[in-house]
Amino acid sequence: MNSPRSQQSFEVHRAQLSQRALNNLNLKTIRSNRKNDAGKLFVSLLLLGFLLTVLTSACSETSDTNDEQSQQFPKITDTGRLFTAEDFLSIGFKQSKEYDVAELTAAISAIYGFWKPGGGESVDYEIRFYTSHDDAVTKGTFFANEVTGPDGAVSDKDVTWKEGTRDRRTSGFTSNGGGGSLAVKYADYIIHSNIIMLCQGRDKDQSLERCESIINAVTEGTPS
Repeated sequence: MNSPRSQQSFEVHRAQLSQRALNNLNLKTIRSNRKNDAGKLFVSLLLLGFLLTVLTSACSETSDTNDEQSQQFPKITDTGRLFTAEDFLSIGFKQSKEYDVAELTAAISAIYGFWKPGGGESVDYEIRFYTSHDDAVTKGTFFANEVTGPDGAVSDKDVTWKEGTRDRRTSGFTSNGGGGSLAVKYADYIIHSNIIMLCQGRDKDQSLERCESIINAVTEGTPS
């Protein structure tokens, strides 16, 4: 029969073993938690880096787009100057026709001809003159929109102001890539002070670039 002292010693030893086992278990748990925390931290940092890369790329693309838009010649501008046909003739613009504007609301005159940007190939222009910038915008925008761009009208039966309709079209492929015997000559136009100017081009960018070239030449008084 075990003595009370032996029994007490056994209980103490068992308690020590249990505590040691518990400590080992806690240590393993702590190490496991640390590994899990480290793994979670790594994944979080990885996701954060990915998100920062995406945001940086998106901001860069937006900035590039805004820069391109800010550099594009403005479609509507009021400089306060009132232009006349003579301003364009003085820089070498060759007038081919003067249109009857009786049915072109608020217009005082309109001319058609060509000019050579930078001394290069001939480019066709149609220039419509108004008494003010406000008249050009409020009374002339509809007529310009009707005959420009990929959906511009090219047939007499489809246009409101029929004068000069044949001069606003060309043969071949349409500006949006489709086939056809007739195509819009002017991909876009500008409203600059008291004029609306339709500029020949295969697309909007080329048309606006050519509009800008002749306006700059008139403003600077540089013949071509």
